[in-house]
Amino acid sequence: MIRAFAIPVAAAILLSIAAPAASDHSTNFHCSGFPVKSDRAKQAMKRLTHNATMRNIVLAYVYQWENEEIRRICDAAAAGETADLSCLDGRRDWEAIGSKIPADLADKSNRQLRPHMLDLQAQGFNAVKRREVLDYCEGLGVIDLKVKG
Repeated sequence: MIRAFAIPVAAAILLSIAAPAASDHSTNFHCSGFPVKSDRAKQAMKRLTHNATMRNIVLAYVYQWENEEIRRICDAAAAGETADLSCLDGRRDWEAIGSKIPADLADKSNRQLRPHMLDLQAQGFNAVKRREVLDYCEGLGVIDLKVKG
């Protein structure tokens, strides 16, 4: 009798574990929750940041890299290549992201980093640029922004 319940219980446990992971790998490059949560991303963020402002600066470069990668993926998909349109967490090229970050920012205080952070914010590194690249992908017919990822 215990065995009869063991299989459905085990299946339910596996599905409850798999569901959150699957929800992070939906369409339109959508990530549920904070987009830097894989172990690899956490390690890279720890290596690249030394204070709160630097964390925000690194995130700006993460978004910049992602926007470039999303455009590349959409171009490939539009050309008929197989493309993964899921959340980029766990697939980022942290070496490429790190190379974007100016070396002279290392070990600067929050106050010293503030002008650089404000400059990045003025460029619209997050919402504005992401929307532009997603609109570009939608224009190629690769994604449908009306469909929630």
